[in-house]
Amino acid sequence: MDIGRRLKNARDAIGYTLEKAEKESGIGASSLSEFENGKREPKFSQISRLAEVYKRSIDFFLTDKLPAEPVMLWRDGPGSQEEKKETEAEFRRLCQQYHKLEVLMGEVKRPRFHEPDISKAEEFSFQRAASFAGELRNQLCLGDIPSMSLRQVLEERFYVKIFHFGFSGSAISTVSEEFGLAVLLNKSSKLWRRNYDLGHELFHLLTWHIFRKVSSGKAEPTELEEKLANAFASRLLLPADSVRERVDTAMGAKGKISFEQIDEIAREFGVSLDALLWRMVYIYNMPAEEIQRYIERAKSVEVLRRPARRSDIPDDLPERYCSLAIRALREGKLSLMQFAKYTGISYKNAQEYLTDEEGFTDEEISISIA
Repeated sequence: MDIGRRLKNARDAIGYTLEKAEKESGIGASSLSEFENGKREPKFSQISRLAEVYKRSIDFFLTDKLPAEPVMLWRDGPGSQEEKKETEAEFRRLCQQYHKLEVLMGEVKRPRFHEPDISKAEEFSFQRAASFAGELRNQLCLGDIPSMSLRQVLEERFYVKIFHFGFSGSAISTVSEEFGLAVLLNKSSKLWRRNYDLGHELFHLLTWHIFRKVSSGKAEPTELEEKLANAFASRLLLPADSVRERVDTAMGAKGKISFEQIDEIAREFGVSLDALLWRMVYIYNMPAEEIQRYIERAKSVEVLRRPARRSDIPDDLPERYCSLAIRALREGKLSLMQFAKYTGISYKNAQEYLTDEEGFTDEEISISIA
């Protein structure tokens, strides 16, 4: 594929018209058109500028063979196609940067998750989704309160790329032959929503080969698939034995529990009050209509409305991503300019990561094993 075709594909992928690309890049629309139609070759500086505007690596325009574009699976996406494509482009750029850091540091890892023993989408039942959640919870060793460690385990032990930034939507998941499994969560969402979205998207990641082919371009889940993902997330985050123990303890001998007590339990598990109440339908065999009345009643209870804690606000970039970037910089595998770009900081601030005391970090210690 020639460079002109790739420039057009990159512009189309981010949803820019020639006029918008001109505004963002400072390169005239007529020149951009000539580049795309092969009438004129762009300079390297122009390719570099367009790569930045289109949120692509320069390699995208210069390498002989490119991996397939990853399908992006949205949860509550924006109405605007332009915003949707821009968000996808930024997410894809971050994932590709993360993968480049892994390559630079020789840490490309693709551990295997436990997979459901099903090959066809029509064979996937709610019972299978629930049992799959239990099997995975055991594999990940998530304990009694899975939300406390789920993100860290996925990032640090299974190398799922999980990013946060504000956008119109709840979450995006993707499976790429280039960079593996990745999730984008809305930084502006409340903690319980991000926890649930992560559980929901994890179902999509682990059943990707069942519900869609990466090369098919299909990005819209069916209503049934979404319900299965919700059932999976509920069972993953709210283990029946753990929930029953805490609810029974709160009820005591009187056999009743207040909204405030239920809300405290929901916060402990890192889920919404609604999610816990619906989980109790199955654990305690309660009528769904009764739970619905409780949910409507809870919406009017002022005591349940509490501000978010600062500790609930996530960092945009994963800890492992930042660690790889710092190591790559200090080992001379990443320039200061690249490091600043990858971490979203100024060049001046990037220089602070190369201090006179840098050699201290390389000092080795010996440990005697008795």
